[in-house]
Amino acid sequence: MTYYNSYDDWKLSNPDDDGYYIEQEQVLEIEATAYYKYFSGRWWSYGMLTKGGHDIRVHTYHSIPVIEYDEIEATQQEFDDTLYRIKMNYVQFEYIGKGDFMQKYFEAQSALTKIIANETGN
Repeated sequence: MTYYNSYDDWKLSNPDDDGYYIEQEQVLEIEATAYYKYFSGRWWSYGMLTKGGHDIRVHTYHSIPVIEYDEIEATQQEFDDTLYRIKMNYVQFEYIGKGDFMQKYFEAQSALTKIIANETGN
């Protein structure tokens, strides 16, 4: 074991250590995945917030389905804040089941696959 008589001696032996330490604050992990839908003017948009911090939404723009993917910090606070922002920005907001979201997701995925196939000639 090495003993150091002063901070300067210790610092010279540990040049990569900046000496700055903070306590890690305890954060709550996301409890459960949330499935929801909200009315965005003309159509319903469907969303899923996962326990891993993935924000997946299915929208319809000019009759074309769009799948949007984003990430949030995987904490319960960020999860709650994201849902709160959605609830405050849209008049109609409802929680739905996993089956309802997955149905819309697969419909959008198949429609986008057809569009890509038509554009590429495959």
